[in-house]
Amino acid sequence: MTSAPPQQEPSSADRDADREPDLVPAPDPAPDPGLDPDPGLVPLSAAQEAIWLEQLLHPDEVNGGFLSVLLRGEVTADQVRAACATVCAAHPQTRALVVTRGDDVFLSVRPVAEALEFETVRLPAAEGTERDAARAWYREHRAGPWDLTVRAPVAHALLDHGPGRRTLVLGVHHIAFDGRSKFVFARAFLAALRAERQHPGGQHTGTPAPAAPRATREPVDAAELDSVVGHWLAADLPRLPGLALPRDDASPRAAGAPVLPTPRFDLSATTAARLRELTARADVSMFTGLLAGVAALLHAHGNDRFVLGVPVDTSLPGTRDRIGLQVNVVPCLLDVPPGTTFRRLLAVAGEALATVRRFRRVPFSWVLRELRRRHGVDVTRGAFDGVGVSYPSVAADLGEVPGLDAVWDFFAPNSTRSFDLIVQLRREPDAVYGRLDHAASVLSPAAAARFTDGYARLLARAVEHPDAPLSALVEGHVTAPAAEDLPGPPPQVHGGVAEFQPTARAAALSRRVGPLRLELADPVLGRLGACAWHPDDRLGLWLARPAPGLALRVTTADGRVLPRGVAGRLGHVGDPRPGTFTAWIDGHDRVRLLGDAARVRDWVGRRAVAAEVEFALAALPGVEHAHVDLGRTGADGTPPAPRVRLTLTANTPADNRTWRRAIRRHWPAGWPAPAEVDLGGTAAAPAT
Repeated sequence: MTSAPPQQEPSSADRDADREPDLVPAPDPAPDPGLDPDPGLVPLSAAQEAIWLEQLLHPDEVNGGFLSVLLRGEVTADQVRAACATVCAAHPQTRALVVTRGDDVFLSVRPVAEALEFETVRLPAAEGTERDAARAWYREHRAGPWDLTVRAPVAHALLDHGPGRRTLVLGVHHIAFDGRSKFVFARAFLAALRAERQHPGGQHTGTPAPAAPRATREPVDAAELDSVVGHWLAADLPRLPGLALPRDDASPRAAGAPVLPTPRFDLSATTAARLRELTARADVSMFTGLLAGVAALLHAHGNDRFVLGVPVDTSLPGTRDRIGLQVNVVPCLLDVPPGTTFRRLLAVAGEALATVRRFRRVPFSWVLRELRRRHGVDVTRGAFDGVGVSYPSVAADLGEVPGLDAVWDFFAPNSTRSFDLIVQLRREPDAVYGRLDHAASVLSPAAAARFTDGYARLLARAVEHPDAPLSALVEGHVTAPAAEDLPGPPPQVHGGVAEFQPTARAAALSRRVGPLRLELADPVLGRLGACAWHPDDRLGLWLARPAPGLALRVTTADGRVLPRGVAGRLGHVGDPRPGTFTAWIDGHDRVRLLGDAARVRDWVGRRAVAAEVEFALAALPGVEHAHVDLGRTGADGTPPAPRVRLTLTANTPADNRTWRRAIRRHWPAGWPAPAEVDLGGTAAAPAT
């Protein structure tokens, strides 16, 4: 988690330019290869080490991003290549390979002629479509695995769109670059291109230019590390709730794409002006206000306690001209209890950013390591990879090249998954806008679009009514779905929802007689209607025939109404009590059942629903019945010890290893593996 979503530097140092004060670079106790023109083998910094280990754990994902510049005017490929070579020569870290020597890992810098990866590609594009064409080309052709042991961490491609229109696209692995360094590259590239056009055959063939002066790094001592570790131990991480996010199965999630972007969304001029005035009166930055907006939206989805990851700002005079200065991500724990107003939330967000300033020097990978080593709390995934929020301003002092118009794209979508969701926020003199980069396995495109639309609308209401409770600003969703006419013969009642499982026998029966009807009777609220299930129905288990006259809704455990797509307690308007079943309402006002709320568990920021796991296991060939006990977090914070019991059909082989593999494939991500697996009374070894 020491790598971050692309970070860009603010254009000035005052608060109106929205730089958070006192944020400094992440620590780097090892020598920085970007500062030494002849470093030889250089140990990885703390940030680079974390990035390298993450790459080893996830070799099919790329911990990096990309940027591009559209060059309008007459420029040759040789001139562009020469300018790229000049920048590469001046910054050795961009041409270094990862080398291992036993247990030690180093960077080895190669000559420019060997390391520079540059290609030209013919990519026709109409006027005005070059940026989107370049983005699509990169994601299709260059967003795959990146072997840092044989390939330099920066790759250049010059896309030829037509006469006088070419786009230079840079793919950059974070082990060499950070997002702020995009501006460093932009300034250096334009200067080199300008010099190359004036004096062909210049620096790129000669000695590398002197490196920028070394920036002062503040040391991190053991007491400081202990302070951060103690902070998170006191936060009771094992019991941190999992994030509730909107679902939408009506829009299929993209297969094979780890990260998807939403379209850009803009705040209205009125909202931006009101937010600026509100934050100024509260003596906080604009970023604090936008961060509070993210917290308000997550609160609207039923989240009262959660973590946001915020990149540390590196835009200081001593770091402005350095490529390869990695940024640290500092996680911030936010508590947003019911009844909170947006004005109070500004103070909560300000306190969270104070945590960033307090812990800015400690690489978070060290914190995770110490939590695991000393206290047995393994939170590498879960609590801290949910939501990241990035808010850099766009630099304007990049330079010019006579005869050329350079149009930069620093807002390119992420090609790597650092978080489940990365809220990218930007501010220019006349606009405040953003984009959501999201894991395809977490949000569908439709749900992600609703998320960003909800952010803009909720923030508009919050700045207009800053002293109203957040719950009063949320557009809760109440629905009274119409009865469905189920096809085929009149459906038979096949028991209640709580006892039903989609076994092979149930599937065979449903294919013979049509959708199965299951009564939904809540122990608290009474009968809510009849559900339908068919093995070929992609809706799963859903409320096909609500009880007449009921206006159904989904709420939190304390009765706050949740928006469409967010899972919660199913109830109805006529009774204020929350029900005992969990459900969510999709974009077509259909109620989707998730099982008994008492069987939902949280562990270190991850949420698991026992009924969903049982549905997945019961549907496996050869399973007659599945029972899942997700366990409970121990009083001392020890992880749950889940148990699985499968009743197999006659003549189904009870091979422990085979069933352990099957269970792992359907087990909730990030959740402790079953401590015990029982196959019809025969205990199998733990599913590790």
